[in-house]
Amino acid sequence: MSEAVSGSVSSYQLSDEGILQIISPAVSTHQAAACWVVVTNNGRFAYTTNAASGSISGFQVDHNGNIQLLDADGRTGVTGDGSAPIDMALSGNSRFLYALGSGNGTISAFRVDLGDGSLKPIPGASGLPAGVNGLAAR
Repeated sequence: MSEAVSGSVSSYQLSDEGILQIISPAVSTHQAAACWVVVTNNGRFAYTTNAASGSISGFQVDHNGNIQLLDADGRTGVTGDGSAPIDMALSGNSRFLYALGSGNGTISAFRVDLGDGSLKPIPGASGLPAGVNGLAAR
């Protein structure tokens, strides 16, 4: 779960009875306004957009659900100043990550390294209408 005010992400375990138990409480992104969270299909990596920082923070997820930042500064991917990334989606095979920049009408695109969780920028899209919201990928 992202926590926008504190700029952090936490992880939880859901019991068979539907009870949430915290695993990793408030792991800081060192960025501002953590927003949307996605998890790769293999469950090894999670990413959150940082709406006020123009960045994406990546986390390694261990087999118990503990999370830790991939990059000490919290910037695994950069979407740019003024981009205000609010939504994000992974492709069906988790090899591509897309972030919607509501501040500048762009979609930033990245190739996901499923070995180490790093993000490599690839061409995205621009010219989206003002106020655009929501993103889905397959």
